[in-house]
Amino acid sequence: MRLATFALLFALPLAARADEAASAYRIESTRGPLKVKKGAAGKAHFEIVPRAGAHVSPDAPLSVALSSGGAVKLEKAKLLRADTHETKARGVEFDVPFVASGPAGGDEVKATVNFFICTETLCERQKRDVSLAVLVE
Repeated sequence: MRLATFALLFALPLAARADEAASAYRIESTRGPLKVKKGAAGKAHFEIVPRAGAHVSPDAPLSVALSSGGAVKLEKAKLLRADTHETKARGVEFDVPFVASGPAGGDEVKATVNFFICTETLCERQKRDVSLAVLVE
């Protein structure tokens, strides 16, 4: 019984910190669906936008794992901090170049973003999956 009580007391502050970290930012992307002619190059844009008092840590690791379906060919499968740019709001933005190489129809550019969001009281690792719809014409 004591172990369960201890585990619960330990888990509650962690959940509160996770909620605080998750509410300290939002991720925006190019308005979709992004229309691209078959054979043409396109670019998906994503931005981590911190709320007031928060920032994306410039010193912590940052990576973006990328994937798509058969209609979109990505230039890279992974982005690192060197592939991103810091924003004035102390966030991070990055572009995902691709070529609409497959058959006409819908596809997605998917990104799994790993980064650290920091405030005065915390600096927490975040992992978010985001996507942008692409329409190959």
